[in-house]
Amino acid sequence: MQAYSNTNSTVASRQGFINPNHVQEVRYWAEEFHIPPARLIAVVREVGRNLYEVRKRLAM
Repeated sequence: MQAYSNTNSTVASRQGFINPNHVQEVRYWAEEFHIPPARLIAVVREVGRNLYEVRKRLAM
């Protein structure tokens, strides 16, 4: 068996938005922001998927 790297988080960070329907992306960004995944999803629902807007809201 050959190990492979999961590039989903790398791709997500380059896209500039968070897709709340992809569990791996939600987990990745929740870890990056040091918050529970449920809170991240709530913020995404509130401000939209734009990563910049999510960061701004979490900084408040």
